[in-house]
Amino acid sequence: MFSSTKAGHMAHIILTSLAGHVASNELTPPDPSTIEQYGHLIIQAVVAIVTLWATVRKALQRPETVVKVSADALPLVKSEPTVTAGQHGSETN
Repeated sequence: MFSSTKAGHMAHIILTSLAGHVASNELTPPDPSTIEQYGHLIIQAVVAIVTLWATVRKALQRPETVVKVSADALPLVKSEPTVTAGQHGSETN
């Protein structure tokens, strides 16, 4: 009869062959439409992650400091006289 080690080896061989048979039948390459669907899902996931990251990053930024200045503190801007062409050459306004 079989000893325990021979029975263990035989069971291992049978299980390995069954597992190989199942794996070879179940692991067939996907068709192109399935690959395209998975590609779209991956792209959507990446876009969602980047959008969430940007939203959280924007929310955690410090707000810019707004300094209110009165109109008196602003420098006065003097406009230069404009030159327009008239009847006698150029005239200033």
